[in-house]
Amino acid sequence: MPVPIFPIPMWEVSLTLFCVITTGVIVICAGALAYFRRVRMERPAVGTFNTRDVVILLIFIGVLPFVYGWLPVPLVTCLLAVTFASALYIGYRPLLGSVGIWLGIGLLFGLNIWSSHHVMGTIPGWQVWYTEQSIMVGLGVIAVCNLYLQGGMKLRHVAWLSLGLAFYDVLFAAYYPLTGRLLARYITHPLTPVLGMRFGEVDYAVGLGDLLVYSLFFVAAYKAYGARAAAIAAGVIVVMGGFATAFIPFLFNLQNANLDTLIPAQSLFGPAAFVAYLWMKRHYGRERTMAEYLASQDGSAVAPQVEQAPAPEPASI
Repeated sequence: MPVPIFPIPMWEVSLTLFCVITTGVIVICAGALAYFRRVRMERPAVGTFNTRDVVILLIFIGVLPFVYGWLPVPLVTCLLAVTFASALYIGYRPLLGSVGIWLGIGLLFGLNIWSSHHVMGTIPGWQVWYTEQSIMVGLGVIAVCNLYLQGGMKLRHVAWLSLGLAFYDVLFAAYYPLTGRLLARYITHPLTPVLGMRFGEVDYAVGLGDLLVYSLFFVAAYKAYGARAAAIAAGVIVVMGGFATAFIPFLFNLQNANLDTLIPAQSLFGPAAFVAYLWMKRHYGRERTMAEYLASQDGSAVAPQVEQAPAPEPASI
């Protein structure tokens, strides 16, 4: 006799998704900040960021999904392997050394490839796969976040990047569902760039790109203005990147043809992050550079102080 399957209430799906997103964001933002405060990358390869770099990065992000959709799946997997290996090597070689980091990368990749081919038939198998996948994605996000910020990326660059991604997300997640097609094509393959978990028959996940933007905004606010600004950034991330993202299906039907709910998270977070940046800039003033942050004793100053010339002494008669 077949067992009837009852639909999961929308509030339960949204609450679970909020918990998954919030847990991932807290762990990754905390890890990125701890790395930023304690580890100096030997030679950040990205140089000093400017507006042109942000535009190039947006173009690259916009073109890459079309390339992934056109290439064969095994070739895409190879490209993702190169990308993950590069990020992990640059980020964790200062901690583990050359031998240790390659052993770690080999272990992560090996477990991911094995789990993608041997444990996907059951819910516990999916949970094992998501756990290993999330660890690898989280470590990669922490490394890339620090590569950008230690290389010169500022809070204003992150704010403009978030605003640009908001338009991108609306276009390719809602009107032209490229994101959904890519996810449906690669979700069971190794090195899928998502962090999440499966509970019952439902997958709850957040993309690598969203996590990277959240961690960039959080750590960049800390670098620019200190702990108070980072707390404001954390609030924006939890409210707009977590709560609003998880509960927006109550207002809009965002299911695709496969009945997956794909939420354009950056369309909600990007404008809020940009407004928060404008408020910080007006309230705190000029943001600190990486050199100014390193020169500070504890990294807690609100904003760099502008030295004023001493007042002239009265002329003696």
